[in-house]
Amino acid sequence: MNLKIHLFSRILLIAMICLISSAFYVLYQTDKQAKTEANFTASRIGTQVKTQMLQMFARNDFASTFPNTELWPDINNLSGSCIQFLSRSTKRSRNLCQQITEAERTWPVWFGTLYQQFFSPNFEVRKVFSFNAMTYGSIVVTLNTRIETARAWNNLRAVIGVLFVSIFALSILVYLTLNRMLKPAQIIVTGLEKMRDGHLDTRLPSFDIDEWKRTSETINQLASSQEQVIADNKQLALKLLNIQEEDHRYIARELHDEFGQCLAGINAVTASIKQTAKLQSPELMAELNTISPITNHMMDVLRSMLTRLRPAEVDDLGLTTSLKKLLNSWNNRSNGMTNYQLILNGNIDNLPDPLPVNIYRIVQECLTNIAKHAQASLAEVIINTLLDHSIQLEISDDGIAKVDEFDNTLGVGLLGIRERVMALGGKITLLTRAKGGLTVNITIPIVSEQGQHHE
Repeated sequence: MNLKIHLFSRILLIAMICLISSAFYVLYQTDKQAKTEANFTASRIGTQVKTQMLQMFARNDFASTFPNTELWPDINNLSGSCIQFLSRSTKRSRNLCQQITEAERTWPVWFGTLYQQFFSPNFEVRKVFSFNAMTYGSIVVTLNTRIETARAWNNLRAVIGVLFVSIFALSILVYLTLNRMLKPAQIIVTGLEKMRDGHLDTRLPSFDIDEWKRTSETINQLASSQEQVIADNKQLALKLLNIQEEDHRYIARELHDEFGQCLAGINAVTASIKQTAKLQSPELMAELNTISPITNHMMDVLRSMLTRLRPAEVDDLGLTTSLKKLLNSWNNRSNGMTNYQLILNGNIDNLPDPLPVNIYRIVQECLTNIAKHAQASLAEVIINTLLDHSIQLEISDDGIAKVDEFDNTLGVGLLGIRERVMALGGKITLLTRAKGGLTVNITIPIVSEQGQHHE
């Protein structure tokens, strides 16, 4: 759930709880006030009756009406209530109820039901009246249920109306405040998503609130640190690639100079021995004829190893010619099973080191993967030089390989390609073609060893 909505819903829930609590408190106070007034009325009636009794004993006048209800209307200030004096003698019993015409019911049925369930709108106060240790009767004050329910509803409606308007206005202010206070959170999340997608140069702005400000500063520092680590790793990987290529170049040169010369010497000596044996020992010719195929095979293996270690064509003939020869060799090896095509858009022969040999290696490894896994009839290598000083390689086939297969089992070849691309500061994307097959899309910036973009 969205943090802003989550916080707002919590605050709204608390406001509703406060509203319900306030409503209950209003009803409770209304009921309490009615009960207090009933008790107060009963006490005043008791005092008036006692005063009348004292006057009767003082005057020795027991013929007057007792209790005198003509004095009660001034005391009875509870709307619609009834006051009764229940005597042991029915002649002295009195009943005085306010004759008030009740208006139509103004409260909802559910409110009347709940109010009568939780409170006592028909509350009754009963006080025993005694004088000179003799009980004369009881004073009973009874509330009017309908009037008390109407009073409770009117009090509740007045208070709830004010509270509802206040809570509504407060909710709008809280929502606007939360929207403003949590806006930095959305900016931070957006920035983190960009960093997650590889845009580590993204920086978060500074905020007015101290907590958000410290958060953005910490994330910016972390991004800067991570960016520096990745840059250092790229430089290290590039140095390792250069060192590796230098080692390959050294080994290739040593194999060519030493092992190649030795094989050439063996062939020369074998030819000389064959001339001598032809004249002096013809029976040795059959064995001597087996030496040349062996040395020729070893020479072919040596040439293949030299090509894998360090393609001399890249240094001597340029990247374009080297790639053409590479694809020609794959076409010759496939015997028509796979057609390898090369499409070049732009000049790629003036690229700074170490781009040429690494591009050659990437294409070489991709074609090897196609030959091993794709079972394709067509493989295309498209190289474009872009206006933003970058090289785009697109190696595609119409075979059976899928992206998921490479994602789940990352082979050594693809891992090596990724390492080369990342070391060169590039990006690699694997895409499944709509008609079947796989496309490897690689973009590499043209940057010299000194770190400047090549023009």
